[in-house]
Amino acid sequence: MKQLILSLAFLSSSIFLIAQDPHFSQFNTSRIYTNPAFTGTDSTLVLATGYRMQWPNIDGGYNTFHFSADQYVHFLRGGFGINIMNDNAGNGTLITSRIDVNYAPHYELFNHKLAIQPAISIGLFKKTIDWSKLTFGDQIDPQTGFIYNTNENGRLQSKSGIDFSAGLLVYSNKFYGGLAAHHLTQPDEGLMGISKLPMKITMHTGANLSFNNKNFIFSPNILFMRQVDFQNFLPGISAKYKWAVLGLSYRNQDAFIINAGFQNRFLKIAYSYDYTVSKLTNKTGGSHEIQLAWFLHYQKKVCRIKTIRLI
Repeated sequence: MKQLILSLAFLSSSIFLIAQDPHFSQFNTSRIYTNPAFTGTDSTLVLATGYRMQWPNIDGGYNTFHFSADQYVHFLRGGFGINIMNDNAGNGTLITSRIDVNYAPHYELFNHKLAIQPAISIGLFKKTIDWSKLTFGDQIDPQTGFIYNTNENGRLQSKSGIDFSAGLLVYSNKFYGGLAAHHLTQPDEGLMGISKLPMKITMHTGANLSFNNKNFIFSPNILFMRQVDFQNFLPGISAKYKWAVLGLSYRNQDAFIINAGFQNRFLKIAYSYDYTVSKLTNKTGGSHEIQLAWFLHYQKKVCRIKTIRLI
């Protein structure tokens, strides 16, 4: 019964309350989803994909998938990329899909010691609900249970629209920091009347420090995200020795996150687990996340701009 109540509460919050965007604990790999200004900041074509399973012990948790591709394009003098995201809540009860196209012009200052990239992102989203998987009070008979058809009507099966976001990134050889504003026009995504998709503000900073040892990279990082009343403060630290990566972070009063993986010049693969420490406790099963990135050197013309690769 307790598990059933938790399941209904989580699903109801997805459908009837003000929407919140899905998030990834490994935000440095899903970087152009975090901030479109990261588009084209690597010296290669970057293909990245990730899958997050949130609260697996709860019937009707969240499963989120993303895929992105981005590259610096010489004739555009900036980065161009595409990001695809699909979020499935309640075993297909509520599905949110979106595709975003990013452009980030590239500028270098102070004799190429500092790079700055503003960005614009144009997206198309679609939200779909399967009403047959929900039950209502007028379907209940006091003695025999759910036997009636509901009189609830007038709802939409799906809602789609256009969305706009923007970002800014500043970086040097070792340090980076940025700001992103998603859903600038706050489009209507309501399935039961008007419901504006609230603006999301993200701020982040980090560093890649080698201490004169090319085999070892030490990377502290911080992310802060706010969307309506929801706040996500995520300080963390990662270390890379040769090809091995290990990291630890803490999301404000919610979870400790540990990640481990492999990264070389051409490939990155990492797994993370969110261990819940909030009042929900870890009976939800926490969250599992796996991220992959491929760095493809396919261009004949070498990229001459200042680039940065996150760990």
